[in-house]
Amino acid sequence: MRFFLFVLLLTSPLRIWGLQLSVEAESAILMNAQTGKVLFEKNGYTKIYPASTTKIGTLLFALHQAQGELDRVFVAEQEAVASITPQAKKQSNYRSPAYWLESDGTHMGIKKGEKLPLCDLFNGMMLVSANDAANVIAMGFGGSIPKYVEELNAYLKSIGCQQTHFMNPHGLHHPDHQTTAYDLALMTKKGLEDPLFRKIVSTVRCTCPQSNLEEERTFVQFNLLLRQGMHHYPHAIGVKTGTTQAAGKNLVAAANVGGRELIAVAMGYRGQRSELYTDAIKMFEAGFNEPKMKRLLLPEGEQNISVKVKGAKGKVQTYLAEDLFYEFFPSEEVSVKVMASWQIPPLPFVRGTPIGKLRIVDQEGNIIKETALLAWQDVNPTIWHRLAEYPNLHKILFAVVLSSVLLLLFRRKFAS
Repeated sequence: MRFFLFVLLLTSPLRIWGLQLSVEAESAILMNAQTGKVLFEKNGYTKIYPASTTKIGTLLFALHQAQGELDRVFVAEQEAVASITPQAKKQSNYRSPAYWLESDGTHMGIKKGEKLPLCDLFNGMMLVSANDAANVIAMGFGGSIPKYVEELNAYLKSIGCQQTHFMNPHGLHHPDHQTTAYDLALMTKKGLEDPLFRKIVSTVRCTCPQSNLEEERTFVQFNLLLRQGMHHYPHAIGVKTGTTQAAGKNLVAAANVGGRELIAVAMGYRGQRSELYTDAIKMFEAGFNEPKMKRLLLPEGEQNISVKVKGAKGKVQTYLAEDLFYEFFPSEEVSVKVMASWQIPPLPFVRGTPIGKLRIVDQEGNIIKETALLAWQDVNPTIWHRLAEYPNLHKILFAVVLSSVLLLLFRRKFAS
């Protein structure tokens, strides 16, 4: 069997479509959660303050470290629940530890010495944006919160978040705590690959059982896309809100319609919170309402594609049993190439035998679609190829020639 590859055809989008939208966000992006393709962006690569959407990265990294051990118990140290007033923090010119809690920030009321399983800390952090839960998680995994944040930044860079630098695991304001809408979408895309991440960020309501120091707690999701009411979006599957005075009101959301998943990031709202959800839904609807399009690359039937087969006479023509095409949404069309690879079976073979493949490949090398290249005619080996396939043929030929020579000499000897 022989295998080799060549590029048959290159195609580019007929035009760069993109979604035509107008949003109130200072920074926004709409991304395909499966491919990473950006459908729409407004200042999507500009650095911003993320507020509590930071916790998406914290959850993502903690799940990576936890390896499914959600029953692991963490003990709250004093450093994880230490707090400062926003005024004192600002007056210190942000020289106080960046992870210290703010006295008016969101929390779940964790006390020093309280023992909590990781699953409850995750729910507190993601449903009610508990900053104390984020600190306890960071300290439990990192030994210290600064060490955890250092490792978190390295991890986020490793998954492609090149513009992200976090100073703490919760998102309380610090002038050097920054990211971009694009990086937040990347974190979410990575997170949605994990079923546990999906479960946590889509939970609407849950109960945290009594701990050694606290009574039972009930958490209700802050993200109004997930809750019944005027901002409910039935296709929403998460992810996280975030608000500080410096960052404004922010939302990272995900939704699924018919198996197609989109991530909407809307950041920096200074007006009514309703604008946040209105814009997220507007982005989702623009994406999900796109008509699916189809581009024909090669029609079915005989193709102008042939291959020289060793041992056969001439070249072997090919055909396709069906059209070679790919489907796409207008805002996501990309340049593609069609690549042919040959996998020639042993001779002989008949018409219709698969002898290779055609693959439609995008710019990142992802295979969009593939189909078999079939032989257009029966292919038989030449007589010389048949002879060459016999084992020890050279020995047999030598023996035949030697026998013939000896027989000829023997006849001559007796004839004389």
